[in-house]
Amino acid sequence: MTAQPHGPDPTPTLERTPKAIRAALAPQHVETFDREYRAAMAQATEELDLAPALDFVERWWPIAVLCARGEYQRVVEVAAGIAGSGQNLATIGWDAIEARLRSRIAAGE
Repeated sequence: MTAQPHGPDPTPTLERTPKAIRAALAPQHVETFDREYRAAMAQATEELDLAPALDFVERWWPIAVLCARGEYQRVVEVAAGIAGSGQNLATIGWDAIEARLRSRIAAGE
């Protein structure tokens, strides 16, 4: 007999492709994503260098993952709470923010 995991199924890994990222985004992000995608692709074409396109994907992928997991709004709320407390967000590591987010989720917030 094998143990079955409890709780929700883990979210599948999101592919790091523009198509997958766009599909996972919340509707309020799609217009900005499209505009920035076109700009990154134009720059990559002009410079004959894929770096702008790759940087674009790396910048948007974490946002898409949070949207796909239903965590984006909570992360924004935690960040706003930290910013409102006078702490500098640039000096707070992701681990600390993630811990606060997980704490709030566990508390049912």
